[in-house]
Amino acid sequence: MKNPLTKNRFLMSVLLLFSLSTVLAACGSADDSNPTATADAKSNGKEKVEIVWMMATDPDKKAWQDAMVSTFEESHPNVKVRLENIPYDQFDQKLATLIASGNAPDVWNPNQADSGFATYMKMGALKDLTPYIDKGAPELKTMDPNLLNIYKIDGKYYGVPLVSNATYLYYNKDLFDAAGIPYPPTDWDDKSWNFDTMLETAKKLSHDVGDARKQVFGFSSALSANEMTWLFGGDMFKPEAYTTGVMGEPDLMKPLNIEALQFNVDLIHKYKVAPDAETVAASAQLGDPFLTGKVGMYISGGWGLGSYKKADFKWGVAAVPYHEGRKVPLYVDPWSISATSKHPDEAWEFVRHLANPAEGGGAYRYMNDVGRTPADSGLFKLWYDKMGGEIGMDAAAFKQVHEGSIQNGREAENHLIVKFNTVLETMNQSLYQVWGGNERVTNGLKSLNEKLLSLNLNQ
Repeated sequence: MKNPLTKNRFLMSVLLLFSLSTVLAACGSADDSNPTATADAKSNGKEKVEIVWMMATDPDKKAWQDAMVSTFEESHPNVKVRLENIPYDQFDQKLATLIASGNAPDVWNPNQADSGFATYMKMGALKDLTPYIDKGAPELKTMDPNLLNIYKIDGKYYGVPLVSNATYLYYNKDLFDAAGIPYPPTDWDDKSWNFDTMLETAKKLSHDVGDARKQVFGFSSALSANEMTWLFGGDMFKPEAYTTGVMGEPDLMKPLNIEALQFNVDLIHKYKVAPDAETVAASAQLGDPFLTGKVGMYISGGWGLGSYKKADFKWGVAAVPYHEGRKVPLYVDPWSISATSKHPDEAWEFVRHLANPAEGGGAYRYMNDVGRTPADSGLFKLWYDKMGGEIGMDAAAFKQVHEGSIQNGREAENHLIVKFNTVLETMNQSLYQVWGGNERVTNGLKSLNEKLLSLNLNQ
């Protein structure tokens, strides 16, 4: 969720048209007015213990993470928090090794990389938090129940939401102004803003393609191939894959899937308004493609709201183009506790600390300091006003973009399908020649179908 660096989960998939993005997320800190902070009195006389908090490496979150550790240790003198930052592309492997060896971190976000919540649930790695939540946690009083219930499995809670990133169309205002083109609409119900219109806009924004120093592309995306099909009303997997966590038999050859992928291939090779594999790979070495200032429109997750603050150009967010059945990914990331934690009570206190929405609290500071979408509904108005002001948009217009994304969204694939990191890698490798323009979409999908079935994940 997912971070402000480029999200590697998209790297190869988008190795052509798109890129990576960075996934995602956290919340934290407590103040003395909150029950979380009053644990100071309870701590006196207790044995000193250490809990481990594991996070994917992300410079945008480092100051916030350090503040979370120091403020928690101040209010809980018997607890030391050891923060472990692991590079994003090593996160899943490192975490799986730690779990297998019985040394899992006490607190982490299961959706920080490509494996996702479903994978760790299947492993039995997550602790049932229901007894703690049932006792009452003031920090969760204004949490949207719909978000909290995402991580409620068979009547039990296994995560506390920390962030609710949506998907937007980011656009470079400077490029639009230079081309004399009106900004894309914020209304997701505006059917005139469809993919044909988007293509025409991308053509006007693109120029000097082929000249590495001057080229500007009208469009790019950070979505996986499967998520590209969602925008057209398609899906590479059957509905039960997302509810059971088992990939099952793929459903690749739907006409809508073929239409979606062909459209994206044509953006690269026919219309030349989107970057090819080499261009994406080169820009990925430098960071997020949108931050280069050479992309007019870019579909990506809500982490961009924080990451793009460093841009040296003006930008905004708009609705993703309309298509019948369109859905976009949502990234509701949770804090979870290891099922084998030796100090689950202290770990729970730390989760409460991270989820505190009070002014100066963890969730509040995460929204303000890191720029991520809060999961706590009590913070939404403040967030709309804050982000609207920072982007240079009316708060009501920004609210319309965000709420439209939620209404047209569905939870991210890697959060729900077990071992999706393996599925994604297979998808990327199988479709590489398709994105390169060297293989027909239908042939690529047939090859992908064989390779996915050979993974033996249907159990």
